[in-house]
Amino acid sequence: MRQINPRIQGITIVEVLVGVLLVSVIVMVVLTPLTGFFGLTRRSTQQVGATQAAQQILETVRGDWLSPAVYAQRCTTADLSGGNLTLTVTNLDLDGNTAGEAPMHPSCNGNSPDLAPARRVSVTVRDGAAQSTLSVDVARP
Repeated sequence: MRQINPRIQGITIVEVLVGVLLVSVIVMVVLTPLTGFFGLTRRSTQQVGATQAAQQILETVRGDWLSPAVYAQRCTTADLSGGNLTLTVTNLDLDGNTAGEAPMHPSCNGNSPDLAPARRVSVTVRDGAAQSTLSVDVARP
């Protein structure tokens, strides 16, 4: 029969607590940067969403303004009703210098024609904390 050495003992509660403390410190060191990355991902997603919304509005305006009549009326089929977007239209002269603001009209009926040689359309879309501003110059068709 084997004899048990009384000097050999199991681990103590203090050793278990020290081990748990070390594991928790390692977990905190690893997880803290990950939570920061999750916040960056959320902000990046908002920025991409705002940029895509602004780009969609600009492309709709450019497509509508391929028609000389719609260009002269300064109107579009784009949905401009969102409270998180701002659209500004500026008339440009032949040299590309600003020649005054041109209001965008919600409908294409009964507006006085504006035959500016070119216009600069700027769209600002806000999505949460993200904001995207895009501009495009559109020549008269």
